[in-house]
Amino acid sequence: MTQSKHSFIKNSIFTFTRQVTNIVVGFLLIIVLARFLGPTGQGQYALITLVPTVIMIFLTLGINTSTIYYVSRDEVKLQTVYNNNIITGIVLSITGVILGGIFVLLFKDNFFADIPYYLLFLGLFSLPPLFLREYFQTVFQGLQDFKKYNSAMVIHQAAILGFVVLLVIVFKVGLAGAVSAFLLGSLFSFLYMNYQLRKEYHLRLSLKDFSTEYLKSSVKYGIKANISNAASFLNYRAVIFILGYYLVDDDVGRYVAAMNIGERLSIFAVSISSVLYPKIASTADEGGRNRITSIVSRNIMAVTILVALVGIPVAPLIISLLGSDFSDSVLLLQVILPGIALLAVEKVLSNDIAGRGKPELNMYLSIFNVFFNIIINIILIPKYGVIGAAYATTITYTVSFLVKIMIFKYVSGQAYSNFLILKRSDFDFYMNTFRKLKGKLSRT
Repeated sequence: MTQSKHSFIKNSIFTFTRQVTNIVVGFLLIIVLARFLGPTGQGQYALITLVPTVIMIFLTLGINTSTIYYVSRDEVKLQTVYNNNIITGIVLSITGVILGGIFVLLFKDNFFADIPYYLLFLGLFSLPPLFLREYFQTVFQGLQDFKKYNSAMVIHQAAILGFVVLLVIVFKVGLAGAVSAFLLGSLFSFLYMNYQLRKEYHLRLSLKDFSTEYLKSSVKYGIKANISNAASFLNYRAVIFILGYYLVDDDVGRYVAAMNIGERLSIFAVSISSVLYPKIASTADEGGRNRITSIVSRNIMAVTILVALVGIPVAPLIISLLGSDFSDSVLLLQVILPGIALLAVEKVLSNDIAGRGKPELNMYLSIFNVFFNIIINIILIPKYGVIGAAYATTITYTVSFLVKIMIFKYVSGQAYSNFLILKRSDFDFYMNTFRKLKGKLSRT
């Protein structure tokens, strides 16, 4: 096995272990918010924080994605990337606050009828740290410095949880405290990453190092990925706005609780995909690309389906941790889990396709998914309520997965069995790894 393969496996395992920590902290955050805010507060918190998150996704211009691409290929000076990301992030975040404020003023009665204006604007003020956190995090990803990349992710979740405990539980500020914790957690995470970049890579803010040429190149490459990511995110979150329009905040809260827990299944795909994208982008050998992604994809497929099958019968136990007010979320989680299992595999294939320099293929599918998902939700939610949203989610993820595997087959030339079905070599790898771990434990 080459050093490159060793590095990929090491980074994947390291990222996975940090993601496990992240998922534990994230799950604790879900429990605390559910128990202290209840379904109504949980639904309002989801709607408030969704607005700045959606704005950020649409306004990043794909600079976060192009940062990974250009840094991993070592085509641009790191100092230039650092300065461009700070200056562009500040400008875009201020633009986002203004646009978000206009949206709130125009559509509050339609989507946020029971939420005070000051909480919606408090959520919007999280945009500057959200932008800068996103832009800095991708610098570490492009450098393949996954120790700091994953530490930043854990710190972000831990900071939000810490501030929630302080403001919601200790000082009993309620929903305002939870929204403030969201803002402060993002700010804390950004400050940590900025400190690490300045300390380890000796980067400094300098207006003279801002490059309009790099800005044009990064937007030109990234805009396709940005449209894809924005459409994908909107596909996953549009249902929350639709629920907020047709139903009450309680229903939004129960759906969000089920969805947040279900998405923790994606930890396997997220941890490896974050390593895969810069790896594929920096790999010139076509055969190497196909081999890496095929191995990752079929193993993620097996693991996530297994976790989904286990998760369906234990869903009542998991939801019980949130409190009796969320008992209706059990069925929602059980319906959503199969779709999320397929989504996990799709994320791996999407990162491979983007890493090959063809993000537009992801973009076309994502745009289709948005319209498909919205139409199904508009049909099912008025008739079946919140359970209709859960079925619409799984249907959309399933259709998207089927189309994505056809796209990947076209791009890579790989047979479906190569990247979807486990092979003898995978079982041999697991057995050898188990023997090595057993030997190390015996020696210790």
